[in-house]
Amino acid sequence: MNQNKHGIIGASNCGCASDDVAKYPLANNPYSSALNLNSCQNSSILNWINIIGDAAKEAVSIGTTIVSLITAPSLTGLISIVYDLIGKVLGGSSGQSISDLSICDLLSIIDLRVSQSVLNDGIADFNGSVLLYRNYLEALDSWNKNPNSASAEELRTRFRIADSEFDRILTRGSLTNGGSLARQNAQILLLPSFASAAFFHLLLLRDATRYGTNWGLYNATPFINYQSKLVELIELYTDYCVHWYNRGFNELRQRGTSATAWLEFHRYRREMTLMVLDIVASFSSLDITNYPIETDFQLSRVIYTDPIGFVHRSSLRGESWFSFVNRANFSDLENAIPNPRPSWFLNNMIISTGSLTLPVSPSTDRARVWYGSRDRISPANSQFITELISGQHTTATQTILGRNIFRVDSQACNLNDTTYGVNRAVFYHDASEGSQRSVYEGYIRTTGIDNPRVQNINTYLPGENSDIPTPEDYTHILSTTINLTGGLRQVASNRRSSLVMYGWTHKSLARNNTINPDRITQIPLTKVDTRGTGVSYVNDPGFIGGALLQRTDHGSLGVLRVQFPLHLRQQYRIRVRYASTTNIRLSVNGSFGTISQNLPSTMRLGEDLRYGSFAIREFNTSIRPTASPDQIRLTIEPSFIRQEVYVDRIEFIPVNPTREAKEDLEAAKKAVASLFTRTRDGLQVNVKDYQVDQAANLVSCLSDEQYGYDKKMLLEAVRAAKRLSRERNLLQDPDFNTINSTEENGWKASNGVTISEGGPFYKGRAIQLASARENYPTYIYQKVDASELKPYTRYRLDGFVKSSQDLEIDLIHHHKVHLVKNVPDNLVSDTYPDDSCSGINRCQEQQMVNAQLETEHHHPMDCCEAAQTHEFSSYIDTGDLNSSVDQGIWAIFKVRTTDGYATLGNLELVEVGPLSGESLEREQRDNTKWSAELGRKRAETDRVYQDAKQSINHLFVDYQDQQLNPEIGMADIMDAQNLVASISDVYSDAVLQIPGINYEIYTELSNRLQQASYLYTSRNAVQNGDFNNGLDSWNATAGASVQQDGNTHFLVLSHWDAQVSQQFRVQPNCKYVLRVTAEKVGGGDGYVTIRDDAHHTETLTFNACDYDINGTYVTDNTYLTKEVVFHPETQHMWVEVNETEGAFHIDSIEF
Repeated sequence: MNQNKHGIIGASNCGCASDDVAKYPLANNPYSSALNLNSCQNSSILNWINIIGDAAKEAVSIGTTIVSLITAPSLTGLISIVYDLIGKVLGGSSGQSISDLSICDLLSIIDLRVSQSVLNDGIADFNGSVLLYRNYLEALDSWNKNPNSASAEELRTRFRIADSEFDRILTRGSLTNGGSLARQNAQILLLPSFASAAFFHLLLLRDATRYGTNWGLYNATPFINYQSKLVELIELYTDYCVHWYNRGFNELRQRGTSATAWLEFHRYRREMTLMVLDIVASFSSLDITNYPIETDFQLSRVIYTDPIGFVHRSSLRGESWFSFVNRANFSDLENAIPNPRPSWFLNNMIISTGSLTLPVSPSTDRARVWYGSRDRISPANSQFITELISGQHTTATQTILGRNIFRVDSQACNLNDTTYGVNRAVFYHDASEGSQRSVYEGYIRTTGIDNPRVQNINTYLPGENSDIPTPEDYTHILSTTINLTGGLRQVASNRRSSLVMYGWTHKSLARNNTINPDRITQIPLTKVDTRGTGVSYVNDPGFIGGALLQRTDHGSLGVLRVQFPLHLRQQYRIRVRYASTTNIRLSVNGSFGTISQNLPSTMRLGEDLRYGSFAIREFNTSIRPTASPDQIRLTIEPSFIRQEVYVDRIEFIPVNPTREAKEDLEAAKKAVASLFTRTRDGLQVNVKDYQVDQAANLVSCLSDEQYGYDKKMLLEAVRAAKRLSRERNLLQDPDFNTINSTEENGWKASNGVTISEGGPFYKGRAIQLASARENYPTYIYQKVDASELKPYTRYRLDGFVKSSQDLEIDLIHHHKVHLVKNVPDNLVSDTYPDDSCSGINRCQEQQMVNAQLETEHHHPMDCCEAAQTHEFSSYIDTGDLNSSVDQGIWAIFKVRTTDGYATLGNLELVEVGPLSGESLEREQRDNTKWSAELGRKRAETDRVYQDAKQSINHLFVDYQDQQLNPEIGMADIMDAQNLVASISDVYSDAVLQIPGINYEIYTELSNRLQQASYLYTSRNAVQNGDFNNGLDSWNATAGASVQQDGNTHFLVLSHWDAQVSQQFRVQPNCKYVLRVTAEKVGGGDGYVTIRDDAHHTETLTFNACDYDINGTYVTDNTYLTKEVVFHPETQHMWVEVNETEGAFHIDSIEF
């Protein structure tokens, strides 16, 4: 390992970057690659088996330094550790960067699929980006020692240069559009470089989030939310690394069935864990939102080194244990790797010894070797012991102390190239165990012939600062030993040809679960000492740093023993990292009592585990333990089955009111600053009204005693932001004070819309939409007039949905943008005060809402998942705002299903900005198409309008529509009505109450038709002659009924003895016309007869083959109109309807 100051090779004496490097370090990069691909590719398995690769050596040291970095207590300490880290990354003990070394190591087991220039570019860009980060770090160091405007300006400049370079080479973890560290077909070879570069980028963004306000970083325009960028890139970089790790893992797993194929696969898994996955596991702890102070970070994964067996380092000298003839194979070797199990600690080993013999002399011991193991292990903070058993057990045993072993020197023996074993092992203990060495001793025969050959194999992982670990400097300790055959052929009966494999855990996995009163303590839950029934251990999905606990039903997770410093009487908050397919309630019990927290679901059943599947949730209630050691019991409720719950770790956060108040102040300042433009005279375009309310909540939660003045100033600023938010909102009455007013615009709503006020998730009012009633949707809408809009401009509709099912959101201009929101009700906290005087704990509520929104903001989503987010935005573009058409924007919210509902608020329609470039061109094309379509529709509408108008004109004899034409009947009115009904675009297809572009002419014609119908009804002496009111006013017998076809009602006589009649009054000695529209169905005749008291009678006869009033011949099932003139001589009249057979349908009877 490099021992230079700060670990930097070739650093200038002044500690400053040269101008050339600061401006563009890649142009003459001293760390550009000189890879010899041939030597890397031609590395035989004989050269690397039982040897940790150069890159993995450096990666072990790098990973351990990262663990130290996460726990760094101060900026000064952080800078020193990062200097050391840079030195190790750019040139450790080998003098080559981790990028060079990792590519070369991987090429010994992975095929080369790209040109050397692609790899050289990647290496050069990686090294150059780290140099840029070092330049930034030097500026940070200078600013930390002497903060002033000049040092801050230099720091901001170098920060932005480094940030841009990382963006360029990492391309946000894109799987399809990779930068120089993610080139096509080179992703796996460059993955260690990518992971290390990603770590530096996230570390850079963490600094910006933590200290950037003090540099003036957030005063720039455009405003960049580096905290959001940090959280988003943690997920993107994690998913990228895991994706390509798995690609390589699966490729190598399918390579073959031989022992050699397994050794290559095993090397990939081991060394990529050290070079990639260990680094990725630290990403989540760089999230400054969750980890604002130093954090105890633990890696619980197990690294298995290569099996110990005799290897002929020259292929010409004999058969190694993995040679084909010895029958070791992929399947048997892989099956020897234990399934995930508890993270317990090795106390001692009981090693069984047995004989190696030849078949020709089975009673002659040529050697006595390691036959089997019983590893005695204990949980943290516990004296309980259990045994892990492997191999074959005999009565000849040796007990070896197992605590804190960092190195094992084994002696492998080979009998006749057919039988293998380990006859001796020396175990090195660390300084806490007196630096002693424990020895397992077997036997090797040295006299006579056909004796075994032996070989010494040293097994360890490097120290942090030494290639060979020492009692004071080591990174891993022995956690398990495994005796296995791996499929080796057994040539002598009752004898065992075998190998030994060692498993190692990182030293960060603490033997004692000590809760630190000054840092956040993370404890993997695989350290539970009593696992709940039904709990299983599952493999790390690639970003955890160890195994997970899983339950598929409710019940206990287990018991964790922890050590609290009771003398401090410290309070702690508890937090868990978990993934779940269902809503659960997690209870934690200890000496402090029991606390519980509702945890919402984070994923769907059947999904693969990804970074975004996991959430970190904090309990609302803090704890003060009263016993140490304490037993922490975790239980999942309520009852469920066939779901999946995964728990990674539990965290203990010390409550420090002074520090947390300061952090709250910084968070509030940052939240308020993020609302405004640089000149602070307007809001940033991307700021939403709900975000303003969130910032107001953060400010309100500040301590009046500690930060009274700051709070006052911030409240004034956030109130100004709220006023600006209201001023730019084009929606009228955003607080829903007046709904369904008589004014033209404003909110219009149906029944089922209610207003809620004072709820936990809105500072102002919100609306609730109840479920629809059959065909009657629940809706609320508002129109923004075209006079309020600008041509060729983008507008955005924003809002916040507490929960919803089948909520439809439409934005309509000359086209429609449609959203459907199915938002789970996962923001409800455990309890809220019932006493209105107590009010709502918005500080607690804000933390919960922020946690959920962070999950939504930074989790890549498909369309279904996007429909479940609480915040929504919908965009719509305006065209040329043709003055001849009212082209306002309609904002519509509706529920059309009988089980739908919604609660939403903070609604706003804001101007985003003028269209430009491709967006402008696209809108101009769309506007041209829309205008052409509008012209076509108008021409068609004008034709229909003229026909309908002419038809309606025929109904009247005057221009004032006061007198009906005596020659027309109901059929004429219906014909006109059908023409009017054919006019399109009368109402919006979103909500029928919204008028369309032809609403006015439709209304004009409909009003005239209504007048004609009124005059017709007034003129007709027969009551209810159109049967619109059923059989009202008619005397009817059985077999007579009124049926409906669309809007038309008609009388049906379905049997020959059915009859209807009516008596009415007329003016005697006047001319009347009896006009009947009817159809005869089937045989026989239908009759409508009119008579007066003087027994004068007229009858209209209908049959299936007849002539209408115009002399046109008609056939069966056709309505026709007949009429006859009648001069009544009396005041009383009767009309009767009957038939002889078949059916008789009467549309209307007029007199």
